[in-house]
Amino acid sequence: MIKISLITIGNEILLGKTINTNLAFIGNELAKIGLPLYQSVTVKDNGKDILRALEELWGKSDILITTGGLGPTKDDVTKRSIAKFFHKDLEFKEEIWMNIEKLYNQKNIRIPKIVKIQAEVPKGFNTIENKYGTAPGLHFQNNKKNFFAFPGVPSEMKEMVTGYLLPFLKSNYQTKSFYLKTIRTIGLLEAELSGRLKDVKETQNVNMASLPQLGMVDIRVYGTDLNEFNEMINMIEKRIGEFVYGYNEDNIVELCHKKLLSQNKTLAVAESCTGGLIQNMFTNNSGSSKYLLGGIVSYSNEAKMHLLNVRKETLEKFGAVSEQTVKEMLQGVREKFNSNYAIAVSGIAGPTGGTPEKPVGLVFIGVNIEDNIIIKKFNFSGTRKQIKEKSAINSIYLLQKNYVK
Repeated sequence: MIKISLITIGNEILLGKTINTNLAFIGNELAKIGLPLYQSVTVKDNGKDILRALEELWGKSDILITTGGLGPTKDDVTKRSIAKFFHKDLEFKEEIWMNIEKLYNQKNIRIPKIVKIQAEVPKGFNTIENKYGTAPGLHFQNNKKNFFAFPGVPSEMKEMVTGYLLPFLKSNYQTKSFYLKTIRTIGLLEAELSGRLKDVKETQNVNMASLPQLGMVDIRVYGTDLNEFNEMINMIEKRIGEFVYGYNEDNIVELCHKKLLSQNKTLAVAESCTGGLIQNMFTNNSGSSKYLLGGIVSYSNEAKMHLLNVRKETLEKFGAVSEQTVKEMLQGVREKFNSNYAIAVSGIAGPTGGTPEKPVGLVFIGVNIEDNIIIKKFNFSGTRKQIKEKSAINSIYLLQKNYVK
């Protein structure tokens, strides 16, 4: 198995100011050709740290890739560290300098003196054209090993990976077809899913992983054998099919949005603990005005009574967070807007306000489809924001699953 390692370089990554999207992109592209990353490390813009990482990974890798630190400023020390590690002097490349001059002339910008070091390259290294910047990529072959250095700017790096690295790997290494599918679920905790899937075994060619989301869990299946891949997916779907809401990039809100658009039906929403979040999620999608008539955020009992005609007796007897109140909210908002469908939600988002009988996280969610009503009780965990988001997502899912065909 070919071992490919990656060193991402940058103080801003370690400080948490920049997300390491380069790792995600390179890892994904390599996996798609059946040559997944063996390991990855992130180091500071520091010559000693870069040298230490090169020494550690070069010996155990067939291919080593670095990203970042190829710029002209004083904190861009990667190129000098690479030259030192491979015992190479830097030499000035006239053709690279001409490309840099051309780039600056096209922008009608004066070239800073410091940029000239961008044309310096370790002797014996091939350069990789940078179509979007001044720092060329680097490629060095040593016996059967290959070393690549790319700029840290994602747009520059991505073009070099797709235009140079991947074609090189496909021409010089045995690649495989790679299959990947994400099964998206809602309604079960990760531990519950794991229990239901305990007899689904990974193989040498196909693996699976569970990826918890907010109130949901993704099951990712990936591998290089198509028959084993399809067999594993079929086994998973047989065991948890009722909790699957989509695949890959599917999104509950977008799925419901598309179905509502196709039905020529209308929707109104009554919200309490979600504070307008459900309507916000719908209106993030273009065209939602074709079905969403509007909604009412009835946060107080007075608002529930005056705007949604929830009876005072209902609130006094059962409380605002109750199945009975949500039922009347559904009826009230649907009558107010004369809509085909309605959603209503009321709960305790916390962190205060809970009681032993009605703890934080208790939420009642209901949908009304032309007088057909279903109401479910939930006990969510998490922060106030997480409980609100879980409530909103499950409200939309309840509508989609039970009535939006």
